[in-house]
Amino acid sequence: MSLSSRKMNTGHSPHAQRGAILVVSLMLLLVLTIIGVSSMQGTALEESMSYATRDRTIALQSAEAGLREAEAWIEAVASPAALTGSNGLYRRADTIPYYNTPATWLDANTSNYVTATAPTGSSSAKYIVKELGLVSGTQGSMNLTGYGENKGSGDVTTFQVTSRGTGGAATGAEVILRSNYGRQF
Repeated sequence: MSLSSRKMNTGHSPHAQRGAILVVSLMLLLVLTIIGVSSMQGTALEESMSYATRDRTIALQSAEAGLREAEAWIEAVASPAALTGSNGLYRRADTIPYYNTPATWLDANTSNYVTATAPTGSSSAKYIVKELGLVSGTQGSMNLTGYGENKGSGDVTTFQVTSRGTGGAATGAEVILRSNYGRQF
């Protein structure tokens, strides 16, 4: 008997196969596709979260820059009389715009604020200074926690500084910081 005339007995005839390998390979391909798509969605979400965190950090740095610039302005003026009652510089008796209203910070025509130098990447830094009052000094009693130097006796004029910073995106993060600052004149 020759090899060509011999039939190999595998238990299945070649015509009896119904495409099981094709079905299994398509199922594996479907599973791999689902895994790939879900990992791409996860990566896109992580990238979005990373960008939002960066934008928030820039906004915080911008607001901090506004606070520091306002405090430097307070240190540079000769007296509280430099407060004009408008343009972001308010005296004790003046009513200041509400800091949490978007119109206070966004309307360029209202002159509610002072525009500060924004750090790189930020779209804006703005601040408002309000004189709060006079604290009679008694041997440096403003130094409540024991840090810093003793200023000796003398009255301290206190100010409230509110600063707003934004991130790099037009509709990005916004940070509003507020501090109290005192100075002897």
